[in-house]
Amino acid sequence: MAMKKGLCFGSVFLMILSVSAAEWQKEIAGFIAREKEYPQLIESLQKHFPGLTEGEKAAVSLIIGYCHSRLDNFQAELVWMKKYLEEYKAADVKLAFIPPGLRQRILQFRRAWQKDFPVIWELTIAAADSEFSYFTPPGKVGLRLQVSTPCNFRLYGREGELLAQGMLDKEAHSLAIPIAADFCKVASHGFRLQLALRHAPEKTIEKYFVIELDYVSPEDVVFDPLTAQLKLKGRELLPESKSETIIISQRTRFDKKLFKKNVLKNILIGAAFFVVRSTLLTSTMDNPETSLFAKSALFGTGKVFGLAGVGFSLLAASRLPGVFKRERVSEEKIHDLPEARAANETLQRDLALSRGKIRVKLSVKAI
Repeated sequence: MAMKKGLCFGSVFLMILSVSAAEWQKEIAGFIAREKEYPQLIESLQKHFPGLTEGEKAAVSLIIGYCHSRLDNFQAELVWMKKYLEEYKAADVKLAFIPPGLRQRILQFRRAWQKDFPVIWELTIAAADSEFSYFTPPGKVGLRLQVSTPCNFRLYGREGELLAQGMLDKEAHSLAIPIAADFCKVASHGFRLQLALRHAPEKTIEKYFVIELDYVSPEDVVFDPLTAQLKLKGRELLPESKSETIIISQRTRFDKKLFKKNVLKNILIGAAFFVVRSTLLTSTMDNPETSLFAKSALFGTGKVFGLAGVGFSLLAASRLPGVFKRERVSEEKIHDLPEARAANETLQRDLALSRGKIRVKLSVKAI
């Protein structure tokens, strides 16, 4: 039996691919009356779907959604009904090729979805507000909103603040959204749209979307939206003046403190060694009572003291030039650079012109 069904379905599917639209509608009408063969019918329609016209796609989306509902496959039903309701805006479809009783059940199925599932048909930036200058943004941005069924709405901003609320019908509405001072500094802003059915306020549907900002600037401009800073490529502000140090006079100054510290101290230490050597040591050595061993020791000590005296004297002499400080009397002169000033003025004018060319383009993206 299963083989017969497979052969039968294969033959019908080949016929659907080869016959005209009116004929495949007849074939579908024959299959749709047999719920047991809905899986094969769904597969056939999905394969044939890309080659259909927009109107036929709307009808097929509704039919596939209905078939999934009969098979208790809600997730697949949701996918195809959202396609029918959102993408094809619940278009009126021609179902005359389906038997009357079944056609009424499909239309009743569609009405139930339309009644309990508000669909956003349009959510775009108003044309007049879709582009503006970065440095002169509007206080509000217009948002065009159209839904499939009358409902109440609430629009919340990125911080959860209520931006707008009211009632919607099937006509397109324009909502004015106030924008913050830092709106242009962030490339994306999130929003939450809450839709509640008028006949069933407890049935609330939430939709999330973002407004994305695209920054447009001239090719020779480097622009940072966060800091609002812009630069021209290869051009920087130049110094408009330069300073020059001029030596007026020079003089040599004797530093007494340094002389006492580095020269006089060493001279006195060296002199002390010489005095001790020439007086105390010499007199002791000349004393006849001094032993030969003591004289030998005192002779060596005298040599050491003499060398120490010479060392400190040489150290004092080497540091003597350092106490004479050469001082210069100078002054700073500032020279203006007129060419640099003119270049900076030109750059500032070009920057001001470029500021007016920084544009922001807005677009809406569903999340």
